[in-house]
Amino acid sequence: MTHAPHVPPLSRAARLAAATSLALGSALVALPQYVEHLRAGDLEREEQIAWGLAHQAFYRSEWAAGMVGSFLLLLGFLGLWQRTRWTSPRLTAVGAVVLTWGMSGQIFSDVATYTAQVVIADVLGASRAERVIAEGYLHDPGMVAVVLVPVIGGMLVGTLLLATACWRTDLPKPPVVALALWPLWDFFGPGPVGPFTADLLLLLSGVWLGVALARQADQWHGRGC
Repeated sequence: MTHAPHVPPLSRAARLAAATSLALGSALVALPQYVEHLRAGDLEREEQIAWGLAHQAFYRSEWAAGMVGSFLLLLGFLGLWQRTRWTSPRLTAVGAVVLTWGMSGQIFSDVATYTAQVVIADVLGASRAERVIAEGYLHDPGMVAVVLVPVIGGMLVGTLLLATACWRTDLPKPPVVALALWPLWDFFGPGPVGPFTADLLLLLSGVWLGVALARQADQWHGRGC
């Protein structure tokens, strides 16, 4: 096992920024979607778009927060990779590339979702917005290659690799387990179970790990920056 370095890999400010990005990004992605679940229930996509049209201020804010949150999550994950590269250098070298690829697809997906489910729905209505997604986005080669494949492959595999690498550090284990369960439940789980959704796993893991990173910002041997 590789021991912790005698000098910090990043400045204290950069480490705190990564911790903040992880916690805030998780909250921006997970909380609005969880609130929508509590308010609207488990809807089909066209019903969800119609609900969004009836609650436009919230729906716009939800997906705008998702776009910003995904970008912050990417920065936060990079901060975790900085933490894991001392204990799992090879896993980090592979996993960081895979997860960054997946998060890039997720950011593109959030932009596309805002465009279809908010902008197009506002102009053309819920049924036509659903048609754009079902007959356009899901069949367009560019969208499949740049958005769907990275999200399905990169996010799933990359997050599991990150959780494995984090497990080998001294980061707390419960949020690491929640981080691993998040994509598994999202992709393969039964969906919402009562008030529980995969969003809560992301919220728990991201905020907890963000706080842990912040607390460890000064716990390096040698002199910090």
